[in-house]
Amino acid sequence: MLIVKRRGRALRFFCVNANNLAYHFPRYFTFPQKYDILNLYIHKGAEFCLNNEMIYIQPDYKDTSSLKSDCLKLGVMLILYRVFLSIMSEVGVLVTCRVLSGKFLSYNSAVELLKSDYKSTISSTTYSMIMNTSLTLSSLILTLLFGCIVLGFSFRGYLKPSVKGAKMGVHYFPACFVMNIVMSAIVAIFVNFMNTAGVTIPEADFSIDKPSTFAVVFQFLYIGIMAPLIEEVIYRGMILGSLSKYGEFPAVFFSALCFGLMHGNIPQAVAAFGTGLMYAYIAVSCKSIMPSLVIHSLNNIVVSFSTLANAMGFAYTSTVNSIIQILIALIGVYILMTRASAFTTADGQNSTDKKAVMATIFTRPAVIIYLFILIVRIASGLIDSNA
Repeated sequence: MLIVKRRGRALRFFCVNANNLAYHFPRYFTFPQKYDILNLYIHKGAEFCLNNEMIYIQPDYKDTSSLKSDCLKLGVMLILYRVFLSIMSEVGVLVTCRVLSGKFLSYNSAVELLKSDYKSTISSTTYSMIMNTSLTLSSLILTLLFGCIVLGFSFRGYLKPSVKGAKMGVHYFPACFVMNIVMSAIVAIFVNFMNTAGVTIPEADFSIDKPSTFAVVFQFLYIGIMAPLIEEVIYRGMILGSLSKYGEFPAVFFSALCFGLMHGNIPQAVAAFGTGLMYAYIAVSCKSIMPSLVIHSLNNIVVSFSTLANAMGFAYTSTVNSIIQILIALIGVYILMTRASAFTTADGQNSTDKKAVMATIFTRPAVIIYLFILIVRIASGLIDSNA
């Protein structure tokens, strides 16, 4: 039996048998098992285990000051990441121009020179993957430095390596892959319908230009390792680390929405939103991005297998790829039928509190600005493709 009383930010726990109460964050608090009463001053949600039953203590949702503050920090960091990407893109052009031509030029002049004299170089897969890795990694580092030093941002342990989390990622990857197949099929129907109506829907192109060993290696490193790592740190680590303490579902939904819109085109946005929900559910259940990182990497590798294998000149690529995907899908269907509960929240938050948290998140100016930036980016690509 556990009775909880709130007095301001103080939570007082009255436990019949304190020896059965184990606090799940020992690095922050150590439960004095010899006492039957514990005064704990917190402003976050907490979770406890009592007689093998998980008990969740959520913050008072009527007091949204802490949530608003965390939304501001998160929104600023997400916006800064986009800003740093734009800045580093221009820096990358200037550095490329200097390395290839030996000249220091203005941005516009450098772009024109690269397009006219070095078009084959800058359009190669090797160059594209090197630039993507450099730009996204440097932008992430700058964002994290600003967030941690200036804003006092904390991931709340979501970046902590976890062997258990990695195993969980391998276990649930097939189920997430099934979701990817389903969402991709829905998107394909939508794209075909729009094409029939005369509207071109832009899609991402991961084909390898001028296949070579370097091109394949760099694309594998970016798609299979760097991109998943960077995206998981941002869209699971940062977002779940900031918001999951106010309720798992609002954090999971916002994480998946940002992850989807970030891809910059409708087909990937829809598919990534569906898989992003599953990634976030697994990450929040493990309190780590490790399982979602493993799932994300495996998904990208499997989806890109055909492109990479064809570039290397492997025989029977299509057949092997089909067999692999069918086997993974069959395993995934079995997991969904037997372990579907893994893709649900377990914090006991009621619908009223979920709506209250969601309303607060989506009405924060910084969050609105960030979502607007992502939506405008998708709309611009759609307009350009049909101009």
